[in-house]
Amino acid sequence: MVHDIEGISPGFYKNTHLIQAGNFRQKIGYLCINQAIARDCAVTLFFLSNYLSYQTAVQLAGFVEKSVYLFSNYWQIDSSGIGAFYDDETQDFLETNKDVLYAMAIGK
Repeated sequence: MVHDIEGISPGFYKNTHLIQAGNFRQKIGYLCINQAIARDCAVTLFFLSNYLSYQTAVQLAGFVEKSVYLFSNYWQIDSSGIGAFYDDETQDFLETNKDVLYAMAIGK
């Protein structure tokens, strides 16, 4: 979910494709258990999986999240993992039947 990146339209992206343009800050903040960091960041990432092994999927999501965190830290961009969100409502909002494993807030 892009909220505020110069040169990129705000909205819901899947990979690099804009699925729906719009300001979703309030909705994302709500979905992440009303955490201001999810609402106020520049980008909110959601890690999804239709795993065969839950343990492997969570480990891979954690590995990717930590890699993004390290790159963000290197470029001096704030980032934070978000482990609490409304599972079913987030799935519905993202229009997916995949499980939402993790979320991440990047930038201000």
